[in-house]
Amino acid sequence: RIVLVGHSWGSILGVQMVKAQPDLFYAFVGTAQVADPATSYTVAHRELLRKAEMLKNERAIRELREVGPPPYPDGRGYGVQRKWSNLFEGSDAFISSMVGFALSAPGYTVRDVNDWFDGQNVSGERLVPQTSALDARTLAGDFAVPVFVIQGAEDFTTPTSLARSFVDSIRAPAKAFVPIEGGGHFAVFMKSGAFLDQLVSRVRPLAMR
Repeated sequence: RIVLVGHSWGSILGVQMVKAQPDLFYAFVGTAQVADPATSYTVAHRELLRKAEMLKNERAIRELREVGPPPYPDGRGYGVQRKWSNLFEGSDAFISSMVGFALSAPGYTVRDVNDWFDGQNVSGERLVPQTSALDARTLAGDFAVPVFVIQGAEDFTTPTSLARSFVDSIRAPAKAFVPIEGGGHFAVFMKSGAFLDQLVSRVRPLAMR
């Protein structure tokens, strides 16, 4: 019995897969769930600014106010958002560790790491315009399999508030929204123990029937 897990952009792909071929899957688990691509960055900007004000981080407040909410004429606004979301979530340390793992992996070289970053840039150029144009209704609606969203409680990249609304709006044989405290966009990796606990307690019992 296959349980499909989709993270971030993969959650868009995962939703489309289980909708297109529900007979292939037993359940869908989204994490860093994309819910409404058209408003995601706007909501993220608002929530980042609120977080910066709560922390009294004057530099973050200044930079976020300078770029304002999207749409942005270039990549600077998105870069500012990503910078502060990574810092507030602690994801900057995790991303740095990924580079370290890549450099220490057998057979990997600096060239492979450079290719990895180039690939991310190309993906961003090609995929972001397409995903941003997606209608939220194509991701929501009816599901023939159980749906679980296990999300960092403070995800400023794919906002937690939108992921919660996504679960509230859908119809599925079973569904649940589960926040992981202290987790952000990479909660599935940075809070892997808590994520696994939820898979074992909520998803595995369905597959054991």
